[in-house]
Order: sequence, then C-alpha cells, then structure tokens
Amino acid sequence: MILDVIKGHMGGNTIALLYGEQLPAGRELELSVKALGQNYLWCHEAGLLYPSAAGGNRLRAKISEPTVPSFISACGGMTQVLGKALVETNLGKKLGIKLSEPVSEVIVETDAGPTRLEIYIDGGKAVRVLTDLSAFLGECLERGVRPWKLQGVELYQAGVVMVVDAEEVKRAYPRVDFFNWDAPTRDLLTRIQEEFREKTGVSDYCITLYDWNPERGGDLRVLFPHCISQDYFEPACGTGSVALGAALVCSGELARRRGMAEGRVKLNLEAGGGIGMGGPDTTEVFLEVSGGLPVHASFSHSLVEITLTGKLYL
Repeated sequence: MILDVIKGHMGGNTIALLYGEQLPAGRELELSVKALGQNYLWCHEAGLLYPSAAGGNRLRAKISEPTVPSFISACGGMTQVLGKALVETNLGKKLGIKLSEPVSEVIVETDAGPTRLEIYIDGGKAVRVLTDLSAFLGECLERGVRPWKLQGVELYQAGVVMVVDAEEVKRAYPRVDFFNWDAPTRDLLTRIQEEFREKTGVSDYCITLYDWNPERGGDLRVLFPHCISQDYFEPACGTGSVALGAALVCSGELARRRGMAEGRVKLNLEAGGGIGMGGPDTTEVFLEVSGGLPVHASFSHSLVEITLTGKLYL
C-alpha cells in the first residue's frame, strides 16, 4: 500500500498527515496506527484528512493515537502542523482549501466539534497558526474538572487529562526526578495514572505535568508524559495545555497566582524539545473566563515545522 504523507512537528510533538480516503474502509485506525510506529513514521498522532461535505474552507479530520490505540476527539499539535501544511505543501489544493495573505480561516471538523484555525501567512509561509480549542474545552467541562488525591498527591482532572503540579509530587515524594526520569519516578507516575484511569473511567493516557518555575521568561513550565510505560512523552501538547488552563481556572489557582478571575487570560508555557520539564519554545494559551469558568480557549505554538513530504510504503 502506498500512501501520500506529510510529517511535521509542534515543539517535538510529531504529527503525520494522511489522506483518509487512501486507507481501506474499516481499517483506518489499524493502518494509521501502524504508520505511526517506529518502523515507519514514528509519530505521536496521525490526522486522517477528508474533504468536508459542507464545502468551502472546511475539511474533516479523524485523529488516531497509538497508546490505547484509539481515535481521539482533538489534537492541538495536529491542527498546528495542518495549518502550516495547508500553506506550504500541496495539501490545501488537494482538499480544495483557498488561502490568501495575510490571514486565512479554515474550519476543521473533528470529533470534538468544529475547530477554527486562523493561519497567518507571509511570503507563502505560515508564520503563525492560532487554534480555537473551545470545543475541546467544552468536553473537559462536560466530563468534569475536579480535584483528586491519588497515591498521596493532590492533582486535578480536566476531562480525560490528569493535570499534575510537579511541586505537589515533590512534596509527597522529595526524591522524584523529572529531569532524568529514573525508574522510581516512572513507576510512581505510572501508578498515579493507573489509579486515575481506574477511578475516573478514563481510557486515554493523558498527563499534563507543570510547575511555576519558568526558566525563560514564561509563566509556567510544562511536559506531557502521557504514557510513561510506553516511553510516550510529548514535549508540547495543545489539548494538554488547554486542559491545564481549565484546571488552573476552575481550581482557583490562577486567581490566587494572578489576582484576577475574569476576562481574557494569556498563559505563556515553556515547552518543547526533550523529556525534561519546560523547554525552549512557547505555547501561548488564551482563555476567556466568565463566572469563574473558562468559556473559550485557543492556543498557538512558537515552533511548527514540516519535516517530510512524500510516499509511505505500508
């Protein structure tokens, strides 16, 4: 089987873009997950793209990830790479998307709901992509944003995401090492996640790990060790960043830190690179807060690149 493929990354969150209609019906999940493996593209997620029945500047996307494996409702990294690929490869033309400088809008129909991309274009390059993840935020709020205490560690649930303050872990386990990720640290986070999945009924593997110790002028450092048992670490993650924002607002932590609880909030998250906390890139998260709840969420990442276009022999 020969598939057209585009590969890119958002701060090290690696993404494969595939044409869904090139995959046999009923085998889309199986084959896209196979394509993500280390013998092929070695990516975190795949976006299976289809033309939209609605026409216009719209397309449809199914998103697969390999840890469960399953289709997931949203992926911020996929949307950022997609926005760049629509401009800088022939993907836009193939899907009937019309783009123009300086800003173009594209609607991506995902399982979470319509996701709007604002693509900022200069000289034929996508210099910035702003992703509206309000539909995913709605999923988080509907499923619940609530506190838990697991394995002696206080943490938060934001939908399917386990949001963990690294400092809270260190208070309970002073020897934890979020730089080298030694075996005791890996075992601890895995135990916490398994208890989280058991008690919440969440099947996904989603962790946002954060602290308020920025090293490069940001607000927080983040890392997304979603499935440690499979060495599945994402240096940057759009949905995980929005889930963090939801947890910070709903818990009151953001108001305590910032002294503000309403209106437009911007968070600069240090991310990207390797498996240590933080990184050289910036994820900008924008939240609209009303009545103590986040009602809109969008984000953009500072480093998005297309790394490969070509044919995949699967």
